[in-house]
Amino acid sequence: MHGGDIYRNSIYFDFSVNINPLGVPSEVQWVLTEAALHSNKYPDIYHEKLIKNTAEVFDVLEDDIVYGNGASEIIMAICHLISPKTAMLVAPCFLGYEKCIKGASPSCDITYHYLKEEDGFALKEDIIEDLLAKRPKLLFLTNPNNPNGLLADKMLLKEIIKTCEKSGTMIVIDECFLALTGHQKDLSIISSIRDYKSVIVLRAFTKSFAIPGVRLGYAICSKKDIADGIKRHLPEWNLSIFAQMAGAECLKHLDFVNEAVSLINTERNYMINTLKELGLKVYPSDVNFVLFKSKDFNLKEKLIEFGILIRDCSDFEGLDKGYYRVAVKSHKENEGLISALESVLSK
Repeated sequence: MHGGDIYRNSIYFDFSVNINPLGVPSEVQWVLTEAALHSNKYPDIYHEKLIKNTAEVFDVLEDDIVYGNGASEIIMAICHLISPKTAMLVAPCFLGYEKCIKGASPSCDITYHYLKEEDGFALKEDIIEDLLAKRPKLLFLTNPNNPNGLLADKMLLKEIIKTCEKSGTMIVIDECFLALTGHQKDLSIISSIRDYKSVIVLRAFTKSFAIPGVRLGYAICSKKDIADGIKRHLPEWNLSIFAQMAGAECLKHLDFVNEAVSLINTERNYMINTLKELGLKVYPSDVNFVLFKSKDFNLKEKLIEFGILIRDCSDFEGLDKGYYRVAVKSHKENEGLISALESVLSK
């Protein structure tokens, strides 16, 4: 189960998906409109312009970049490439990793490193011991983590990577939400990725530029042979002209994401404080979504009656009934959610 299921519900405000509250930049919207004029042509099978621009922006080698139809396509390709017998996931974390691992390697033994509720589901040093004991072939980490939104300490991340290198573990660090924390420059692994042997960093334009319908994600790999291996498990022409043109335009407007960070920080504080005032248990977050716990196990269904969709997190490993995640949106939308929650919880 993922967020964003607006097709089977009558929804006015979708708080189940976490995208830039400023919406799509006007320049990107214009390029998407222009792309329709080129829909009678095949897209560039190698998406050379997009690859070149990405390499220049992030100061990486073109050969180390892989683009996909959303980050999800790349995750599946990675799992097919590694075809792991053993894998480790933190819990709770993004559900797509497990789906892809099982799809690529049905007999894979997946173990979980459980984050502790009393720590706000923060990643701690005890994961190192787990990695040394279990020595998985593949590890997925999300920074910031989903569904709770906490950033990982960079020194800890580096220690995790070193441990993985020693034990022969391929590590995938999902940074799809990192830009929306405002800490992309100081916390991203991309700047030092070529110091390592077996690291893949995942990114997407989906969240940062509010274009989930375009489907555009990318990976930056520590070595060319890793990137080449991933590409072998991707279909030809996997990026539409819409995705290629939108991506090239997004790379010109990275400052747009910075504009959103100030709004996110202000509105996240508003959301956390007001949710607490409603008697809900709220967990700390560094990004544009908030995890909370309620005694009402039917809160999602009740809010749908108000035309509001939130994410029921009971299907996350390590969570159970009563956990919910909500996006941080514009103040007017956030007020609408709080008002609906007040009505529901007062009953």
